[in-house]
Amino acid sequence: MDLDEQLNNATASGARVISTPGSTVTVLVVPTDEEREIAGQVVSLLATSSR
Repeated sequence: MDLDEQLNNATASGARVISTPGSTVTVLVVPTDEEREIAGQVVSLLATSSR
């Protein structure tokens, strides 16, 4: 696995490849918001369980 340091250090808002073209695997950075997903799942669960 070979990382491109410039791509790895770049600021971006979306998913991006940070591996070099010659890398044996493609490495992606995928931004996530785990807290929002967990909160949404809890809200859905509570809404269904209170019926």
